[in-house]
Amino acid sequence: MRFSRLKLGNWRNFKNAEVVLAERAFFIGPNASGKSNLIDSLRFLHDIASETGGLAAAVRSRNGVSSLRCLQATRNSDITIEIDVGDDDNQSAWTYRLAFNARKGEQPLIKSEQVMKDGKSQFSRPTKQDLADETLLTQTYLQQIQQNKDFRPLVDFLRSIRYLHLVPHIVRNKALASTEGDPYGSDFLLRVKRTPKKIRDSILKRLNEGLKLAVPQFDGLSYEDDPEGRPHLVAQYHHWRPHPAGQSEAHFSDGTLRLLGLLWAAAERETGPLLLEEPELSLHDAIVEQLVPMLTRMQKRSKRQLLVTTHSEVLLNAPGLGLHEVHRLNSTKGGTVVETTANDSDLRALVESGLEVGSAVMPRLRPTNIEQLSLFDVAD
Repeated sequence: MRFSRLKLGNWRNFKNAEVVLAERAFFIGPNASGKSNLIDSLRFLHDIASETGGLAAAVRSRNGVSSLRCLQATRNSDITIEIDVGDDDNQSAWTYRLAFNARKGEQPLIKSEQVMKDGKSQFSRPTKQDLADETLLTQTYLQQIQQNKDFRPLVDFLRSIRYLHLVPHIVRNKALASTEGDPYGSDFLLRVKRTPKKIRDSILKRLNEGLKLAVPQFDGLSYEDDPEGRPHLVAQYHHWRPHPAGQSEAHFSDGTLRLLGLLWAAAERETGPLLLEEPELSLHDAIVEQLVPMLTRMQKRSKRQLLVTTHSEVLLNAPGLGLHEVHRLNSTKGGTVVETTANDSDLRALVESGLEVGSAVMPRLRPTNIEQLSLFDVAD
């Protein structure tokens, strides 16, 4: 399954925004336009549905309702998130809608919650019981096992969402305990270790094929445990030596380690979408140019939906990338709006004339008078 539609109301930058999503989605926009906040709305649903999470914890980790509410919110200040989830045959198999606001201080209170399956309502809140006991409205049905039996596939889907913004020095830090599902990669090597050997070897084979083309002197990548049972990835490099020299991840460059983490996550056989923040960081443009095809190849193995934020024109120039997969965020006085670039006739004309998607779209994001930035002077 995958997300096919996302609608936000009063969520951070977005007073009212809606976007249709394909198997790959790339979000572009100026700094502070809300790219990270948009994909965080999906991460927020994951946190609510997770076995150790819930609505209160998800809101608390984001500094309360007031931090989530759009600054442009007016009379109706309820924060709403609505999603359609399905597959190619039925893109709206499930619809989930949540609206909440503050109860006392920053404690969230559900204003409405609804699940629909194939257009038919599974439940709608508040119920009579909710109205008789307002405390029930501090928990969603997503997080309650006794309540979500009839829409458990949707709950499992939301739980399997993975957000990844791998930080190389966190992966290298042996003193740092691995945290399950850590968005910054402390569990990366542990996830490799826990992958069944047959599947792990298959993924490593594909990674080897790509890295031999992307990394100078690279000869091969393998997995091994050290004497204390800690997992390691070991790369062989040809330099001046007749036999390749091995180096563990502790010696990988930031770019190599990030690339490994991205490709591994895209290949993992999980049902949920993979949320990636600026995957081009620390990578040479020549690799960034091939990053989308590499991720897509891994994606074909895992069937995971890819949702990506980026500032890279080179990344968006990937062959086969369509305008319907690129969504531009525009900041307005009424909040950020999301526009699918396929709906822009001028951009369609440019791409149909032979211009690459990134080259057509990214100049539209160039800040006005940016050349004056080099003249900026803080001196009195």
